[in-house]
Amino acid sequence: MLNITSFIELMGAFVLFFAILQTASHRVDFSIKVYSIQSLFLSITIFVMGIYSNNAELYLSSFLTFAIKVIAIPYFLNKVTKRISIREKIVPYINMTNSVLITGAITIFAFFITKGDFASHEFIARRVFPTALAVILIGVFIMIARKKAIIQIIGFLTLDNGIILAATSITKGLPLVVDIGVFFDVFIGAIMAGVLIYRIRTSFDSLDTSKMSNLKE
Repeated sequence: MLNITSFIELMGAFVLFFAILQTASHRVDFSIKVYSIQSLFLSITIFVMGIYSNNAELYLSSFLTFAIKVIAIPYFLNKVTKRISIREKIVPYINMTNSVLITGAITIFAFFITKGDFASHEFIARRVFPTALAVILIGVFIMIARKKAIIQIIGFLTLDNGIILAATSITKGLPLVVDIGVFFDVFIGAIMAGVLIYRIRTSFDSLDTSKMSNLKE
């Protein structure tokens, strides 16, 4: 039977797994689902961290993660994709097989560079921060390796999940007002990005950002 620390580590591993799975996605709707599920595991991780550290503020952070990242943002992104009729497959700069291999290397790198840095820290920072760093780096990779603007946005949101996991693991929870401000900023940012995607699609009939490099003033 898993104890609470092992459960936290397992939930963090699921957050990382769905970040890696994101790089193997062929369709936009599937990528949104993967992001939503990843955010669900992030919410669970934060909640259990709250139990472990006896920090009630983490319960609210978990609720905000669930409400905004599991429900609100995926719902909004799905509405945008349906509105502009995104049906085509994801076209990456780097193919899916190589992307998965690269994210595997990124994960190993993240664990390697943090090895020993948190030896004196408590369990959460020692075990969860390397996972969070891997998620952050994978989010950056998704933003670089994908052509479609909406997938680049999902890459940014994945990166944000990693930042939240890292911050929570090190600080045992940010102050309540900071939590609310961060989640509000991310939600508003997602809405603005959705509006931008709509404008790009209607103006250029494509979400492939590589085609925009040919634009002249």
